[in-house]
Amino acid sequence: MATTTTPTDLQEIKYRQQYWQEYVRQSGFLPYMGNGPMTTIHTAFELTTSGKSLTIPLVSRLKSSGVTGNTRLSGAEEALGKHTHSVTVAFARNAVELSKQDEHYDASSARDAVRPLLKEWSATQLRDRTIDALCSVTFSGTANSTFTVPLVSSVNASSSAGQNNTWVAANIDRVQFGALASNYSATFATALANVDSTNDKLTAAAVSVMKRKAMAADPHIRPIRTEDGREYFVLFAGLNPFRDLKNDSQIIANMRDARAREGNAMNDNPLFQDGDLMHDGVIVRQIPEIPSILAAGAGSINVGPVFLCGAQAVCVGWGQQPAFTQKKEDDYGFFSGIGIEEMIGVNKIMRKHGVAGTYIDNGIVTGFFSDVADA
Repeated sequence: MATTTTPTDLQEIKYRQQYWQEYVRQSGFLPYMGNGPMTTIHTAFELTTSGKSLTIPLVSRLKSSGVTGNTRLSGAEEALGKHTHSVTVAFARNAVELSKQDEHYDASSARDAVRPLLKEWSATQLRDRTIDALCSVTFSGTANSTFTVPLVSSVNASSSAGQNNTWVAANIDRVQFGALASNYSATFATALANVDSTNDKLTAAAVSVMKRKAMAADPHIRPIRTEDGREYFVLFAGLNPFRDLKNDSQIIANMRDARAREGNAMNDNPLFQDGDLMHDGVIVRQIPEIPSILAAGAGSINVGPVFLCGAQAVCVGWGQQPAFTQKKEDDYGFFSGIGIEEMIGVNKIMRKHGVAGTYIDNGIVTGFFSDVADA
C-alpha cells in the first residue's frame, strides 16, 4: 500500500506572528539612578538643550577644628576643597531596515518586533556603559580605559598595565584584594595574583571590610542617606561573587533569623526568592553582566570585581534621551527603516589626586574576589 506524501515545497509551515526576542536583562542599576546628590548613579539632563560637556562641581568636607573661646576666627578660615568632573555626550544609534518584498514574504511580522528590540538595545547599552565606567581606571572626559575587556568597545578601551598601576596606587584606601589588606600591591597584577579560590571569596566579613574602607577613606565616600536619616552603601557584584556571598554562613543566618517575613509567605520569603542581600548597612545587588578578569588570580583563577558605592559614584549625562527615528532614503517607498538614537555619556566620577595626572574614585571602593565558575 502506498501512502501519499506532500512534497516539501507544498507543505504549509506556520510561524509565530511575533519573533522570539532575545532575553535582555533589565538594568539592575535603575533603582539607584537619579538626579539628586544622594543617588549612586547621578543623572544629568542639562545638556538636552545644547552643549557638548557638563562639568559637575565637587567639594571636599571641611577638616579644620575651627576656633573656640576668644580665639579670633579672622585669619583662621579654612580653604574650601574644590574639584570638578566633566561628562561628554555623543550620539549612539542603531536601526533595522526592511524591504517591501521581505515584509511581503515574512509571515512573522518582523516590523512588530523591531521597536521592542531597539528599546532593549538602548537599555543594554546603558547597562554596559555603566559597567565599563565602574571598571575604569582612567578618565579623559570623553572615554575611560577599563581593567576588563570593555563591553562597549567603541566607547572605551582596555587599560594598560601602567594605567592599572597608577590607579591602584592612587586609590590605595579604596581598593580591596580578597580578604586581607596584605594582599594589596601597588602593582595591580601582583595584587590580583594574591587572590585565591579558597580564602578570598566574597563573604559577609569582606563586605564589612569594604564598608569600613569607604567610611575611613579620605576624601570621604558619602553613604546614601534616606529621608529618615538611615545610611546605606550599595555593592554591585557579578554572578559568582554574588553566589559565594549568598552561600556564606553569616548571610544565611541573616536571612534565616533577622530578615523580615513579608505577608505573602513563600512568594516574598528570601529563602525561596532570589534578590538583593543586605548586610551591615550594605545592599548587595547582583549584576550578572559584570565581567571577570580572566586567569589573573592565584593558580590562574578568574578574579571578579565588585563595587561598593556611595553617593555620586557614576555620572550619566544625556544630551538626548532615546527616541525612535524613521529612514527617509526609501527608494520610492520600497525600503523602510526604524531606528533609535540617543545622546549620552557615562563615566565614573573621579577627582584629581595630589599626584599630577592621577585620579581617585569619588564614591567607590572596588573589591577583587574569587570568580570561579560552578564545577
